[in-house]
Amino acid sequence: MSPLALLVLLMALALPVVWAFGEATDNPVLRRIAGPLFVIAICAVSVAATAIHVGFDSSIRYTGAVDEFVDELLATADADGPDAAVDKLRSFDRVSMQTYEGGAILRWEEHVDDGGG
Repeated sequence: MSPLALLVLLMALALPVVWAFGEATDNPVLRRIAGPLFVIAICAVSVAATAIHVGFDSSIRYTGAVDEFVDELLATADADGPDAAVDKLRSFDRVSMQTYEGGAILRWEEHVDDGGG
């Protein structure tokens, strides 16, 4: 874990205690500092968790799409021969745009079968 992430996590855990202590002792300095910092720390943790989730989701989608793509390529090679598979692969290469996000670009039927490859 990076030092910044550890610091934010420790702040997110310690600030509510400091804030509650400021409320209990009627200390306005602690309340005015710990309260807003706690909200900022919680927002930072939420943003980090969302970024991690989106990264994992994109990775899973891309992996699944590549797996389906390879299965279709091998099925075409088995059914129609390697030359047909190479032709479809070249057709796909002309119309595809490989990106990591979403994995939807590797759907075989949308790009290759419509092209008549």
